[in-house]
Amino acid sequence: MELRDLDVFLACARTDHFGRAAEARHMSQSAVSKAIGRVEDELGIPLFDRQGRVVRLNRYGELFRTHVEDAMRSLDAGRTAVADATDPERGEVALAFVPSLGPTLIPGLVQKFRATFPRVRFLLSQGGAEHVVGMLESGQVDLGLTSPDPVRPDVEWTPLWTERLVLVTPPGDTTPGKGPARLRDVADRPFVALKTGYGLRRITDDLCTEANVRPRIVFEGADVPTVRGLVGAGLGVAVLPPAAGPERRWSPPETDLADAGAERTIGIARVRGRYLPVAAQRLREVLIDEHVHLLRATFDAFASEER
Repeated sequence: MELRDLDVFLACARTDHFGRAAEARHMSQSAVSKAIGRVEDELGIPLFDRQGRVVRLNRYGELFRTHVEDAMRSLDAGRTAVADATDPERGEVALAFVPSLGPTLIPGLVQKFRATFPRVRFLLSQGGAEHVVGMLESGQVDLGLTSPDPVRPDVEWTPLWTERLVLVTPPGDTTPGKGPARLRDVADRPFVALKTGYGLRRITDDLCTEANVRPRIVFEGADVPTVRGLVGAGLGVAVLPPAAGPERRWSPPETDLADAGAERTIGIARVRGRYLPVAAQRLREVLIDEHVHLLRATFDAFASEER
């Protein structure tokens, strides 16, 4: 069965008209009819119901169409793989990340990578940890920067760095006192947290469970700056990573947490066994093998300058 004939079959299936399919494929209508005839002859059954100039897929045609579309997608993936392999300087990286990495780390990472590989395009998405992992598993992205370890059998998660978490309190609040605080010190206070499904929310819930604290959550946000801002407005307290970059200029007070496990580890995730484009593989290698410590040092230095 010829690939061109299958392409013509899909064109007819999508237009319900041999003439329009012929125009779309720059062929004569008779050539289109012959191509469909060859496919039907090989299968031994008609695939279309003909009603004058209009054609409709019958149930056998619908069944065959599904498999042809799958085959064409597979061929397209093969062409992409070959193009990446023969010209690794181009291509694109589809990367999802948790929102707290967006203001500082991601811009620096993209800039650093494109300085070496300027023809590589980035397709960026952000969301909670569960959203990032969902995009990975569905094939919407190649890589995900997320925390904590998603613990999925089909996801390979490689830790990159660990950062401490702090207790953020409204200005003028003296509840934590001097020195590191514990969650039990603020057990009676309202909490501002990220929504369920975010990695930082999962860590916060686990810390509260370990401390035997049942937080009274008064607001669930979709990003760290919003949570931080509402703490600054006096709505409650929160467990967050230390403020970095421009956030340092307006962030409410932060106190180190003495609770065991008051930290989060950022890691790079991919789906096991799935083809990874060369550009995405290079970015992963940069993060794991080459520049992760430099990136983290740059991130920390930027935060220190803003303090």
